[in-house]
Order: sequence, then C-alpha cells, then structure tokens
Amino acid sequence: MILVDSGGSAEVGRHIASAVRRISAKPVTHIVNTHHHGDHYLGNVAFPGAVLISSEECRKLVLETGADWLRLMEHDVGHPLPDTKPLPAEVTSPPGRTEVRVQGVRVVLWVPAGSHTAGDLMVYLPDDRVLIAGDVLVNGVVPTLQDGSLKNWLRTLSEIEAADAVHFVPGHGDLMKREDVAAMRSAMARFQAEVKRAFKSGQREYEARPSLDLSAWEKLERPYVIGRNINRAWLEIEADSFDE
Repeated sequence: MILVDSGGSAEVGRHIASAVRRISAKPVTHIVNTHHHGDHYLGNVAFPGAVLISSEECRKLVLETGADWLRLMEHDVGHPLPDTKPLPAEVTSPPGRTEVRVQGVRVVLWVPAGSHTAGDLMVYLPDDRVLIAGDVLVNGVVPTLQDGSLKNWLRTLSEIEAADAVHFVPGHGDLMKREDVAAMRSAMARFQAEVKRAFKSGQREYEARPSLDLSAWEKLERPYVIGRNINRAWLEIEADSFDE
C-alpha cells in the first residue's frame, strides 16, 4: 500500500498507521512525501521498512532543515518529541512526470516547477483520475507562499486544471473538484495582480497591504500568513522587474 505524507510526528504517524489498518490489513510499503514541511513528513519514522519517495529537491531540503522543523513541531505541541526524527527519502523522482507501478497500481509522480515549495511532488492515479497534490492545493485555507514561487504556482494550477483528474486531494482541507481548483487559481491570480499593481504604483511594501483586496483570503483559515505572502510576492515581482 502507498501512503502520501506521514504526518508531523511519530505519534501522528502511528495514528495514521492505525487509521490505515482500519481500512486495509495490507502493510504500508511506500510513502511519498509531497514536500519538506515537517507536518507532512516527520511521521516517516513511524513506518519502518517503508520505501520513502520524494522529489530530489525535497530530499535536499529535509537534510538541510529537518532539525529546524522538528524544533518548530516540539514548540507547537509544547513538549519534546523524542521518538521523532527527520527521515529523508531514499528514492527520489526527477522533475516532470514519471510513471511507476506500485504492486501493480499505476502511479504518476509529478514534480512541477517549485510552487508551494521548491521540492513539491504530486501523486496522480490515472486509473482512478485522482490527484493527491500536497499543499499545492489547499481548501478553505490561505495558501502559504513563504517557501514558494507565486508565478510557478499559478502555472502549476493551470496544468492541474488541464489534466484529466476528477478528484483532487489537497494538503489541507476537504476534497476538491475542478471548479475548486479554478477558484484557487483565480484567487491567487487576483492576489498577484493586486501586489503587482501596488508595486508599479510606487508604493513601498509596508504601505501596500491597506490598498490590496484580500477579501478572498481574509475569511479563510490561517489568515496570519497573508503578510508573508505579500512579502514573497513583492520580492518576486521586484526581481522580475529588473528583466523588463
């Protein structure tokens, strides 16, 4: 059985393993990590013997930042996590789409241009038309740009819309339909346009937020990331302006 993301600690990983056993007695043989944020892979340690898979860049980032993510997780839960340690993938998938078979099931490992993070990986099950997107897709939650690229993310969302998937599994929130993906892309495109308008008007970044239409995001969960999103988008638009 293949599992996409293993949770944010060994404890969470064990809860996930227990939930899997209620669905099937088959063992978890493969785990795909969608990116290097600790809430998605620190549970790897709870699945000894499973083959860990990620993008090449995700593996690199886990090795570089794993200790930081573990400290952050311990801070968030308020106690040490002695059974949890960062485990990077042993098997990596290159950029683009790579089809493999796991116990006879067709699985497409889709590594887009870095969107939510530099090391994103999505999993497509073509026979079921299901796309498991990690945090490239979120539902009811403000997308987080702190490690991402807005222009790449918008391109990836367009590619997802153009794919023949019917069911979309986000990294956070309820299952999504194609129209939900389109709505997410539209909201992010409006955000990009708003930040670009403020930048080109000559405003400074700290002056921009009151003039931005953030209504699509302010009513969602995790609105505290909006400030970081503005900063990340602003820096990207500023960098691109040097090439204009």
